[in-house]
Amino acid sequence: MPTMLKSQRAPRPTVLFALLAVSLISSRTLCADEPNVFLIEEDWELVINDPAPAINSPQVAFFMYPDAGREDVYFQLQMNYAAEEGYSSGGFRVSAILGETPVDEERSRTRETLNMDGDRLRWTSAMAIFDGQLMYAVKDGQGIQWGSFGGPDYLVRMDRDGISNLNQYDPAKSIEAVDIGFGGNRVSSIRLRRVRYIDTTGNVHTVQVQESAD
Repeated sequence: MPTMLKSQRAPRPTVLFALLAVSLISSRTLCADEPNVFLIEEDWELVINDPAPAINSPQVAFFMYPDAGREDVYFQLQMNYAAEEGYSSGGFRVSAILGETPVDEERSRTRETLNMDGDRLRWTSAMAIFDGQLMYAVKDGQGIQWGSFGGPDYLVRMDRDGISNLNQYDPAKSIEAVDIGFGGNRVSSIRLRRVRYIDTTGNVHTVQVQESAD
């Protein structure tokens, strides 16, 4: 199993303050000579077509890179399965990858395998840099079968490894990296709907992407 960093984590409220309550963080706390992007939120949509729960199909992986020019530092979201050294079906798994090694992970409580034709899953993937660490969480998830999913229990983090801001993030990298590992014919559509960039002065810049990843 990958090495876990649970014992080294700051108290959960501190992490959530950084990642999910960004509007309350002052520019004094995140001081910089010029505004830098420190939080990115991607709004995704996955529509299922004729799933096959008996064979755990489809299986889709999403990736989010703090720096589009680096392939060795990223976050991964596995939808409808979880795989690393072992394998389990249904639900989702989030992980932080540094140098091709998973350093933190969370597995969803639900282990239901998607089985509803036409199920439309929507969620937000949030990535932040704060207090010397890179963080990622799935939040505000909603689907017909799973209902609400994601939230503070599914937050992972890792050392920033020389990355000082998220200015080099590129949504095109996230779209390009989507991987339907199994059951592509059972995915009706995958779409990155919009992206929000939040900088160290609290400004929020929203881009309507509406790009398909399949």
